[in-house]
Amino acid sequence: MDNRQDTQVLLNGTSRLRRLGIVVAGIGLGASISYLLAKALRGQGKSLARKFPDKPVDDRGTGQDKAAQILRKLRDRAFEASDERLALALGRPTEEIAAWNAGDLIIDDDAVMKARGIAMNRGVRVE
Repeated sequence: MDNRQDTQVLLNGTSRLRRLGIVVAGIGLGASISYLLAKALRGQGKSLARKFPDKPVDDRGTGQDKAAQILRKLRDRAFEASDERLALALGRPTEEIAAWNAGDLIIDDDAVMKARGIAMNRGVRVE
């Protein structure tokens, strides 16, 4: 009889610790996810401003930030958020589109003019 009581006391203590561990892990995971989401939403669209000066890309005075917004809107609205489809439409490699989105490469005037033309032909508002 003594062994059963000792076993139950040990099992109750173990299950409480297990529950506490699960709760702590859940809180940590939730905090990590909310931090990453906040960081991603806060930094969206600002990467080009930090890496490249906002000098005009074309004759309309479009800067790098605005050009990146145009390309992102076109990709999201006309090409189902696919970098591959946008790259095919613009006649550029997919790696270049990814570099533009990451802010690692300067967007040239040809890409912006093509993006505006494609948007106009597809009836998509990008500006």
